[in-house]
Amino acid sequence: MKHDDTAYLFLGANAGTNRTSYAVAVPYPSAGKAAFSTTRMVNSARNAQGTLVGRMVGRSLHKQELGWDKISCQKWWELNRWFEQGHFTFYCHLFNHNLGRWETRLFYLGDVKTQPVRIRPETGEPAYYRDASFSVIDCGVI
Repeated sequence: MKHDDTAYLFLGANAGTNRTSYAVAVPYPSAGKAAFSTTRMVNSARNAQGTLVGRMVGRSLHKQELGWDKISCQKWWELNRWFEQGHFTFYCHLFNHNLGRWETRLFYLGDVKTQPVRIRPETGEPAYYRDASFSVIDCGVI
């Protein structure tokens, strides 16, 4: 596949998904709409002295939120059709903002929402979408 210079994430059906081999390229989100968060599961308790005793369980889990002030119908439909075609879980090649490197991991799709703009009465289709968003969430597979 051709590298998409405007892509922020690359999605695919196998662990070999990367910036040159992918099924769908996700465009850059709008400014301020690309929160990257990390969760760490901890097994913890307090000992007899009241001191926290704990350790991280598994590995860090990431969530990439994505939002667009305006996105074309064609791109929005391309992304959502791919998810609907049996890709609830998928491989996501993304930049790990904690470690400063690209990684490919198994993710799943979070909530999807959008606001259609200027619906064409004759077709029912919008001219474009605004405030479109979804998130991709790390499955935690090692």
